[in-house]
Amino acid sequence: MDPMSFTTSLAAGQILAQQLKTGGVHTPAFGPPKHSTIPGKIPELKGEMAAGSLPTCPMIYAIIADMAIVGIPNAPPPQWREDAGQQQQFGYRHDVPPLPALVPLSLTDLSLKVECQISTAFVTVQGTWVLDCLRSGAICDCLLAVPMDHQGTVAGVEIDLGNSRLYTTIVVPRDEAASYGAKGSPMTNVDDPGTYNPDLFRLRVPQVVSGTRLSLKITWFQAMLFSDGLYAVRVPLILPDYVVPLETELASIVKLTCSINTGTPHPVVVGQFNNTMKETLREDGRVSLVSGGKDTWGDWKNSDFIASYQVWSDKILPNLLVQGPTLGESDPRGTFCLSIAPPDPKHVKAFKRAVVFLLDRSGSMYGKPMEDACQALLFGLSSLQPEDSFNIIVFDHAQLTFSSQLVYATAPILGRAREWVTTNCEARGGTDILAPLQAAFQLLRMNLDAVPYIFLITDGAVADEHKICRLIQAAVTSRGGKAPRISTFGIGHYCNYYFLKMLAVIGRGMSDAAFVSGRIREQIERMLVAASTPLLTNITLSIMDLPSGCEVYPFPIPDLFCGNPLVLSGRFHGKFPRSIKVVGMLPDQTVWDVEVFSSESPGVPLSKVFAKQQLDLLTAQAWLYDDKHMQEQAVNLSIMSGIPCEYTSMIGFETTREKFSRLLHERMQGKKMNVPKFTVGKLAGIALVGGLAIGFGSVAATAGNALIGDVLGNIVGDFGGIPDSVFCCDFSNCDCSNCDFSFLGDCCGCDCSNCDFSFVGDCFDNCRDGCCDPDGICCALVSCLFDSCDNMGDICACILDCIGSLSN
Repeated sequence: MDPMSFTTSLAAGQILAQQLKTGGVHTPAFGPPKHSTIPGKIPELKGEMAAGSLPTCPMIYAIIADMAIVGIPNAPPPQWREDAGQQQQFGYRHDVPPLPALVPLSLTDLSLKVECQISTAFVTVQGTWVLDCLRSGAICDCLLAVPMDHQGTVAGVEIDLGNSRLYTTIVVPRDEAASYGAKGSPMTNVDDPGTYNPDLFRLRVPQVVSGTRLSLKITWFQAMLFSDGLYAVRVPLILPDYVVPLETELASIVKLTCSINTGTPHPVVVGQFNNTMKETLREDGRVSLVSGGKDTWGDWKNSDFIASYQVWSDKILPNLLVQGPTLGESDPRGTFCLSIAPPDPKHVKAFKRAVVFLLDRSGSMYGKPMEDACQALLFGLSSLQPEDSFNIIVFDHAQLTFSSQLVYATAPILGRAREWVTTNCEARGGTDILAPLQAAFQLLRMNLDAVPYIFLITDGAVADEHKICRLIQAAVTSRGGKAPRISTFGIGHYCNYYFLKMLAVIGRGMSDAAFVSGRIREQIERMLVAASTPLLTNITLSIMDLPSGCEVYPFPIPDLFCGNPLVLSGRFHGKFPRSIKVVGMLPDQTVWDVEVFSSESPGVPLSKVFAKQQLDLLTAQAWLYDDKHMQEQAVNLSIMSGIPCEYTSMIGFETTREKFSRLLHERMQGKKMNVPKFTVGKLAGIALVGGLAIGFGSVAATAGNALIGDVLGNIVGDFGGIPDSVFCCDFSNCDCSNCDFSFLGDCCGCDCSNCDFSFVGDCFDNCRDGCCDPDGICCALVSCLFDSCDNMGDICACILDCIGSLSN
């Protein structure tokens, strides 16, 4: 499978769309058109039509796998005749692009509704597309593709196909989805169901008839980004000219609405919009706006939608919102939110920092990921103040340290550090995360007058992650308020996002990840900026008169930075107290002790605003402690919020509006759902919506130095030729007799495709280095039967070298 097949199919579809518009499809050509599924040479396109361009707004495409169905509705079908012993067909060009092609449907109207609630944006897109590229009566599948900014999470999709047909989605427990036999499309070149891709949501809609008007409603969450004192959200909304009817004013078919609810009693200071927006409501803490009328059409810009509001003021401002149980939810507890807004850095003095940067330079970081990570590290060095101290550790299976101790960030030392990074940040070797973490803790042990920080950047998963978390937890507990803050950044699909999340939670730091190569540097630098100005540390809450206590997310509580407002959420039983006490340490070593009074804000759906935050932390904790009760909590929250997690799946199915209403009613009543009885086609009509779960990383791919660039650069999500069955379950507790090793070929000196791995069982937890013997039996695997290697858990070196060489 060509890893660029998605973008190739997009380019092919744009060619067909252009031919339909210009009438070029009706040019006679000799012989039937080629129906190749192997990407060939795409004719040169210019501007927006350039091959490889990805969707820049919500789009629906026709999946064309057969040129015989392509045409204009009500046009006559292609005719054949014998001419000098050769077939001649009218209706196709000689330069038919490779199939399948994704032909964009025509857009007739689009509305965007953005609700900014404290630090989370709820986005709803509604629009109508027309399937006008097929001959009358023809049928094809369609593909919904929605680009998102900063890891948006889809919560629901409804597509009305007319004639009482409704295609929709719902979240169910993963084992329930498996019981339905729900599987993703076998056409992985169009919408691969396997690889997590937060930047592009894809949903296949089966059997759509020519001329159908597809009416879409899709809702998603995304965290608002904080920068330069503003919370901001961006929604991709650049409409290609080939989906809009000719001579159409964009402003006449696009409607924008935006509401901002800060959750505070203060007036809202709104940032700049790309297009004219008019206020329809303004009160303390709230503002609503809509796009302008006909008088603004001439000034309309075809651009992304961006909304923002100001947070910085001249002092620290805490605010506490409380809501009781939500009607219809299975969780009987109330929800609270404590937000602490930082002041403008001009008004404060920040803590001094002692920083240790940890950068993974293992072989899988080769190429652009390594370059971007190094540039981000150099940026981090430039953010240090002269009174800050720092050190750098680059690591693979070993580690290399810039200095034997912390050094001050003076200009000469920073210059030497930059040269050292440039020289030593070269991808090589394996991955050992524990040793550099322990070294960083040791370096920061003697620091007494600055806040200690560790920034970890890695692309890998390791076998001893649970052990690392336990050791770091013990070290943090023993040091109390002087323990280093740990911020983590994961790159690609092989690292364990939840391991990195738990490290950051334990270390009271930040966590982020990049799954697309072009985002690595930008996101790392954003995190470094956010943590550059610590303002309030060792924060604690005192919540009295709650007999059953409460849950707080995240916990332990992170520090407050000028570049990162602190937002805590929680669940409680009973009646929440009138006020709580918040205590922290200021840079001058005085105690910040404030009583914060609670208020109710019915306009903010707190249980929904923080569902994603709570779900990620529940999943990370369930992973770390192998806690079945926490898994059940995560499943319940996932189903209730419509946000899929590692223990649930989103499924798509066709139904009717009436049946879907009954299904939602039964779910609201807490009844066990029987999805097949509400579908058209029963079990056969249920499909898995793939690419929504991050997973727990791959120790095997990490140990084999499988290049992350292969996944990051691939919108489809293939492993670059390595079958998914190789990464069955990180080779622990796995019956490896079912694994597919045929991809190995003869890369290790023998024809490994003929090797018999059925005897391996689940021995990979006790595997050591080895090689293939002349008889085609992997001696490393044989040694697994007899030897015990504690804390290894890696696949044998023979197979790992093969994976690494395939990636290269």
